Amino acid sequence: MTGARADGGVPDPAEDGESISRLLRAWRMRVDARTVPELRGVHPRPGRLLSQRHVARLTGVSEGWYRALEAGRRQDFSESFLLRVAAALRLSEAETLTLFLAVCGRRPPGSPCPAGELPQGVRNLLVQQTSYPAYLSDNAWNIVASNHLMGEWFPWVLRPGANLMRWALLHPEAREQMLDWEDSCARVYLAMLRVAANSNPGDGGLRALVREVLDSDADCRRIWAEEHDVVEHRDGHVFRLRLPYHDRAEIRVTSHVLLPIQRPDLRFVFITPLPD
Repeated sequence: MTGARADGGVPDPAEDGESISRLLRAWRMRVDARTVPELRGVHPRPGRLLSQRHVARLTGVSEGWYRALEAGRRQDFSESFLLRVAAALRLSEAETLTLFLAVCGRRPPGSPCPAGELPQGVRNLLVQQTSYPAYLSDNAWNIVASNHLMGEWFPWVLRPGANLMRWALLHPEAREQMLDWEDSCARVYLAMLRVAANSNPGDGGLRALVREVLDSDADCRRIWAEEHDVVEHRDGHVFRLRLPYHDRAEIRVTSHVLLPIQRPDLRFVFITPLPD
């Protein structure tokens, strides 16, 4: 139970969990127990107040276990339990995020926002980027959208089913256009695939992509077996390119990787040339 410190000061919410305790109580109190189907037939019949005992019943734990959560006491609360609490208290996406961050310091499992059409703001930002090539890709590096300049520099993004990893690691033109292909491209991209494959073990699409790359190319298999490096993203990575768009003159570029707050399941990447 929280309260004033012995010295008369106000308790630190970060230390004793007072903040999440107060929020949990408020969220519970706003739920009318009479509207919860799972509590129909419970004796004694619940009134309007949703009690801690009711929430414990709805989430399949003891009343003491739920009480520990609401009191802000540190326990080994599982993600599945916190998700059941969120459902029982009818929490919004932002409220569920707050619960997870306060209790275990991480986001809820799964995508933080549903996939679907691109938010208009993100689409506008991409289209209106006229100075540099830019594109959006998903977690498996499928090209979701690209601007006009990206299509001119890299026409492969306009092909059906365009995928950065398939093009960069498996397409012959990538080895002509990306100089120092093995060291500057293949080793970096395979290190990124290694991170993705281990961070999303349940993603069948990612597993299939890794398998396709390794099954299709002997160089990639050799590098995969030799290397143990891991790379999360290519932000700030420098490439040397020789593209038809630039009459095959060598240029140096760097990539910038951003996560749109409305669709953090996507990567917003734009490419800027470096001075000679």
